[in-house]
Amino acid sequence: MKKLVAVALIAAFAVSAAFAAGDARKGKREWKGECRTVCHDGSKAGVPALSPTSKTQKQWDALKGKIEACVKKHGKKANAENVFEYLRGHALDSDQPETCG
Repeated sequence: MKKLVAVALIAAFAVSAAFAAGDARKGKREWKGECRTVCHDGSKAGVPALSPTSKTQKQWDALKGKIEACVKKHGKKANAENVFEYLRGHALDSDQPETCG
């Protein structure tokens, strides 16, 4: 009986980990270390400086495909899901908009 319960718990944790969303804390480091410094700091002509508060959650949702493409193109170790969770979680209309570094 104990083995059955242990197997069920392990399976439940494995399934929940497989469907977990990105990690916003890692996303912050990845965004600031790779994405923002590469092309979103405002230094390139035609590419405005971006921060999480540059857009609302709905606007970040609409840009998810572009974020994934940008991370795939420029990110060395960045995970697009982590970056997206950071940007969306600290958007202008979120509960915790990022107001400083």
